[in-house]
Amino acid sequence: MMPAIDLPFPVAEYRARLERVEREMERRGLDVLMINNLENIYYLSGYRTIGYYSFMALFVVRGGEPVQLTRFIEKSSLQGSSWIGDADTMLYPDTEPYLDAAVRTIKERKWDRLTIGVDKSAWYLTIDDFEKLQQRLPNARWADSAMIVDTIRLVKSPAEQAYSRKAGKAASEGMRTALEALRAGITEDDLMAAAYSGLFRMHSEFPGLPPLINSGVRHTMAHAMAEGNPVRQDEAVYFEVGASIKRYHAATLRIGYVGTPPKLFHDLTDLCRRSLDAGLKELKPGNPAENVDHAARKVIADAGYGDKFRHKAGYSIGIALPPDWSEARSMMLRGGEKRLLEPGMVFHFLPAVFEYQEYGVGLSETVLITETGHEILTDVEQKLFVVK
Repeated sequence: MMPAIDLPFPVAEYRARLERVEREMERRGLDVLMINNLENIYYLSGYRTIGYYSFMALFVVRGGEPVQLTRFIEKSSLQGSSWIGDADTMLYPDTEPYLDAAVRTIKERKWDRLTIGVDKSAWYLTIDDFEKLQQRLPNARWADSAMIVDTIRLVKSPAEQAYSRKAGKAASEGMRTALEALRAGITEDDLMAAAYSGLFRMHSEFPGLPPLINSGVRHTMAHAMAEGNPVRQDEAVYFEVGASIKRYHAATLRIGYVGTPPKLFHDLTDLCRRSLDAGLKELKPGNPAENVDHAARKVIADAGYGDKFRHKAGYSIGIALPPDWSEARSMMLRGGEKRLLEPGMVFHFLPAVFEYQEYGVGLSETVLITETGHEILTDVEQKLFVVK
């Protein structure tokens, strides 16, 4: 087999990741781990494709070589992106039902009487598929393996951190380019095009979420998307822009205003900045993750806007594919999260306040936990961006 032409990391790093996974498998008594989320498959093999809407799996075998299963059409993508060789690749044609292929793979490798870990929280393994696998492989012992790989992914290696830094620069450039285009009469779609121009100029790939750019009353609607509306005089615009480098993400949030903003917008921007500063002081190794949320939330609550801060203070960010750019399912900066922050973790930290038809104001940064504190990876000025 020809070597992959675009392997993001040395094979030794993938081997080290597999060793960590196998140690956790041994601790849980798992013989085989069936992985269905492409983010986790990519983390362990390098394999990436837009075809993750079809069934695929990576089988990690304790004491053996990993085995890939995917559609036959994906063979060339595997050869070009994964370090795992042809001998450990199982392909199924579109004429073969994918569950038949999964059962065939498990039986041919004589795993059907072993303990198989399956991530019951995986988006791409349906309840129906899992129940049918159980029925067709009655001698296998099935165990929930949710979050094994996701948790290991939380701490990024130096090579991964380098991609996160590049993503931070790309997200910042996308944000600056979009903000520079802001004026009365421009449409949300034009601002999206400007953001993408900055992202792609900095070599971002398609991000897990498109930029969130909304004007007028829609800027007060969290998670609304651009719909081509024109930006009018005396309107605010919400900008949240993410970038992806080798699928490693960073994101940043800013607010723009065309005209003369009410004093409230300046006050809320300053409030979010103070909240951000308070949380940043807690973003250091050894601190429980919830400390960041408590510190950021206290600033906003003390100012009387506690019920407007309606979300977690932040979330892990790294490898992602649509429909999300976060690793929030792995770890969040929220109350009750008592796990300790560790060097190598990366978070999108975003204090913001929302009230429908009145305001949606926030500031965010992507932050890397270091040995002594933190490093901010995004670098757009922290202010309300006003265009007269």
